[in-house]
Amino acid sequence: MQDETVRVETSGGPIHLRRTGQGPTLLFVHGLMVNGHVWDPLVAGLRDRFHMVLPDLPLGGHRTPLEPDADCSLEAHAARVIEIARKLPGPVVLVGSDTGGAISQIAVAREPGLFDRLVLLPSDAFDNCPPKLLAPLPALAAVPGVIRAVSLSLRLGLVKRLMMMLVARSRVAPATIGELIGALPHDRAVQRDFTKLLRGLRPEVTRAVAGELHRFRGRVLVVWSRKDPLFPFEHAQRLAACFPRSSVVIAEHSRAFVSLDEPDWLVERITEFIDDGPSDDAM
Repeated sequence: MQDETVRVETSGGPIHLRRTGQGPTLLFVHGLMVNGHVWDPLVAGLRDRFHMVLPDLPLGGHRTPLEPDADCSLEAHAARVIEIARKLPGPVVLVGSDTGGAISQIAVAREPGLFDRLVLLPSDAFDNCPPKLLAPLPALAAVPGVIRAVSLSLRLGLVKRLMMMLVARSRVAPATIGELIGALPHDRAVQRDFTKLLRGLRPEVTRAVAGELHRFRGRVLVVWSRKDPLFPFEHAQRLAACFPRSSVVIAEHSRAFVSLDEPDWLVERITEFIDDGPSDDAM
């Protein structure tokens, strides 16, 4: 399949996604304040073997806002991921990172038969939603104008670099950062979606879904960073234990965004994981 960008209608508004490659379907779910371009370093290594689907979900780094009254909760975004997955050729492997990892957990718990496998990178889980360093954000989102001011500050190069240093050890080029954060610094409707999402980030959601993850019987690969200021290292094994069939690998040289810090290593881990026999051989 040649690269293409398509518009997909979902509950609450449209989402644009890119598709490239051919083979088993990998559906990628990015995190907070970025978009599907966070996965770009993986494309060259995976597109010859897999059909990659890279949505720009309305998590702050998007360019196409939802409808004004759209639900922007984690549960609503999980429903959108499910809507997208239902339109894709199966089997579908779900890959989630950061806030997208929490969304992916909700998606596989709600529709365990829809996804063949799951790859979870450093993600919100248990009581860490949002991560402790970002814990003030939901309260700040309740104050009119604060998140707009935060978004506008991303026009400054220093602020963008500081934001990326929190999630990536490697240096990210200014042009790449601009691509990743999309329309957040200047689009009021995108800022509105982002604010609504932040208001709904609460540990009750991730605690509840942790108790439902056993419903997913497919294989799970938990990819975690050893030294990450946002996502505790001990959550790797704890999260893996929630699933009947899981394994853990450690990214030794990454923060939260492993796709930016160790893309070649991550390509190898994903490829090995999918090549390791049919997912339903022990079901």
